[in-house]
Amino acid sequence: MKVKPMRLRLLVQGGFLAFMTWTGYRHQVVGGGPSGVPPVDALCPFGGMESLYSFLASGTWLRRVAPSSLILLGIVLLTTVLIGRTFCGWICPLGTLGEWSAKLSRKLGIRQKELPGQVDRPLRFLKYAILAAIIGFTWKLGTLAWRAYDPWVAWMHLSGGLDAMAEAPWAFVVLFVTVFGASVFVERFWCRYLCPLGALLAPLQKLSLFKVRRSEEHCIHCHLCARACPVRLDPESVEVTASAECIACGACVYACPKEKALFFGSRSKVLSVTAAGLLGIALFLGGYGLSRAAGIWSTYAPPPADQIAQDPTRAVFGWMDLRKVSETVGLPAEKILEITGLSADTPLDRPIKQITDDEAFRKALADWFAARKESQTETLSPRPSLNPEEIKGTMTLRQVAQTYGLEGRKILEKAGWPADLPPDKPLKEIAAEIGKEVSEIRSAVRELLGTP
Repeated sequence: MKVKPMRLRLLVQGGFLAFMTWTGYRHQVVGGGPSGVPPVDALCPFGGMESLYSFLASGTWLRRVAPSSLILLGIVLLTTVLIGRTFCGWICPLGTLGEWSAKLSRKLGIRQKELPGQVDRPLRFLKYAILAAIIGFTWKLGTLAWRAYDPWVAWMHLSGGLDAMAEAPWAFVVLFVTVFGASVFVERFWCRYLCPLGALLAPLQKLSLFKVRRSEEHCIHCHLCARACPVRLDPESVEVTASAECIACGACVYACPKEKALFFGSRSKVLSVTAAGLLGIALFLGGYGLSRAAGIWSTYAPPPADQIAQDPTRAVFGWMDLRKVSETVGLPAEKILEITGLSADTPLDRPIKQITDDEAFRKALADWFAARKESQTETLSPRPSLNPEEIKGTMTLRQVAQTYGLEGRKILEKAGWPADLPPDKPLKEIAAEIGKEVSEIRSAVRELLGTP
């Protein structure tokens, strides 16, 4: 049985929405980290744009962002130049939610409306201002400034219930008001007027090789294409739909009753709606597959060792439990509970994000470390002895550095070990991998401390 193009697009949209929603739910249950489920930011192309400056300037990623985000951004940009905004029309879950909200409203008898032209045209530029503001604040502040308002973050945290809503209330307001609510009356309201990723892709749509084209010879001027367009373009009025607003969904081509009157094409090649959509999907999934095969795909990017040495809380994430946090920052769990204001009977084996606001938790720890650094009166962890001979192979480089008040980089340098070794891996495991002995670390610490 042959699947109709628009039904195929519906299936593709539903598949991506279901997969991403399941991923968001699993992240809430399992948590993130190297062996967990990726956070929404690591699977969002826009995260690559947000972290681009940080990556180019220092080779580091913004918190929660990873190489996967930049890879997805590159794939989406390339696909847009080649085929058009098929990501927006066939893949983007937020676009799907807005479009389906409009479909549901029509089935319920709610009449769709269109903003007057004098309002619609200038309002479409609002998304560009939003894009500029997000990138400006994010690059300047070095943090995901948009995250607290991002409706996709809200959708992916719906399973968190009221607690998730309390942590990022504005993100849920944007989701329910502009993605769902406004789309009940104006189809793809979010996509047309507010989406920052759409603003980033829009100029590339004008450069795309394949666009919706019209044959004057075959066109019967029935106006059905304009009525079918979810972003209210009018393909009938032009020979080539070069508008940046086109999302390459193919609805106009499918609605055209006259064969050869409207089609996807370049100057020399014609594509069907199905071929254009599947080619966009193939480029998207193919790019992902190639990055996996090349070994560059990663959804987790721990902070660099030098940053962690300055502030160990940079390596604290919501998916960690208190035992892992204790190991990471070198403080007893009891001390961490005291610093963060949690009760003494707080379970030590539950992820932080399931216990409290993980960002507030991390900030409380960071403030404590900052105060300690200034006063130099508190200790990071109990030090029963400063004898380097007590360094055990089960200890990590971070624990050694914190215990003896030394920089991990200097310890490695003195020991003759590579400088880019993981700070949270047991020394004996690292030594076995690089053909060294833990005793070299003990000797390095002894020399740095000036002890006999």
